[in-house]
Amino acid sequence: MSATETIFAPRLVAVTDCPRPQPKKPSRDRQSRKDSLAFWHRVTLQTVRSDAPDLSARQLAMLMTIYLEDGPHTVRSLAKHLDVTKAAISRATDSLCKIGYIERKPDHRDKRSVILARTSAGIHFLSEFADIIQSERS
Repeated sequence: MSATETIFAPRLVAVTDCPRPQPKKPSRDRQSRKDSLAFWHRVTLQTVRSDAPDLSARQLAMLMTIYLEDGPHTVRSLAKHLDVTKAAISRATDSLCKIGYIERKPDHRDKRSVILARTSAGIHFLSEFADIIQSERS
């Protein structure tokens, strides 16, 4: 071995020298997974038993985004926000418009685009949905 060559010798570390990650202790305020699932099950059952149309998780997420977050909302912006394709948003838009929960309005800034807007029927649906969630929390 020449004088310019170095030998790689890893330093061995005792197991006691490495800090062990401590498992997170469940907070008393946090629900267990089973409790969380049971809660969502009760909410879902209430919505299934109601006269309201059954919405997919994607449709519900899209509807809540339109109602809870500042707009304007377009197919493109919702697809980006929800991390799904524009085609998926277009299909959900068709369904939600058909039942009257949202409506399409012209986008005056971009003639190729439409704004997806709230309707009173959608407001009513989400209001009742929020009531179900609140009643199941009790």
